[in-house]
Amino acid sequence: MWRKCLSAAILLGACTGSVTAAELYRYQNEAGVTVVDWAIPAAYVGSGYEVLNESGQIVRVVPPAKTDTELERDAVAARAQEAEAAAQAAQLERDTFLLRRYSTIQDIEAARDRSLRELDIRIAILSGQRDTLSQQLARHQSALDTAAQSDAASPQYEEETVAALKAEIQSLDEASEGRQQQAAALAEAYSRDIARFAELEEIVALRRQMSVTPPSL
Repeated sequence: MWRKCLSAAILLGACTGSVTAAELYRYQNEAGVTVVDWAIPAAYVGSGYEVLNESGQIVRVVPPAKTDTELERDAVAARAQEAEAAAQAAQLERDTFLLRRYSTIQDIEAARDRSLRELDIRIAILSGQRDTLSQQLARHQSALDTAAQSDAASPQYEEETVAALKAEIQSLDEASEGRQQQAAALAEAYSRDIARFAELEEIVALRRQMSVTPPSL
């Protein structure tokens, strides 16, 4: 069927003389019949088609339009590929930083110890401040308790002071907890750096060995 259409189309083009080097389109209609024509109806474009030259040779193939499921799958794959590329770039940047900043694992351990020591000092300062405030709170709370036992009216100053001290102590507790979490995260990050630096040392040593060792025959 399509060969007859193709022959007719070519003959028509030769007779008119006005359609030279034009493109033909081969597609299937709704009945599943292969059609070759100088134009393709818009309704069939999404189903895919082939572009032919005047000799009937395939110039290019236009695949069917992708479904929503296929488009979503491609989008997911593209996002995963972008995430992997970003992770590799970040790892390369981190590797470069490690090799430039440290010479040995001991250097990383020393930097870790310095950073953790600074955080420990900050936590100790917060703890000392909390102890001081706790002592003040105990005194003012005792004054309120004494007033309550004697059925005397509680001084507004004492009540406000107790409330303010409790708020300050809570703020210090939150700050101390944040420093402790920061110290744990910092220790974990340094552990990863140490492990990665050890891997990089092996890679660098292997490359040096391969560069100086002649290939065996």
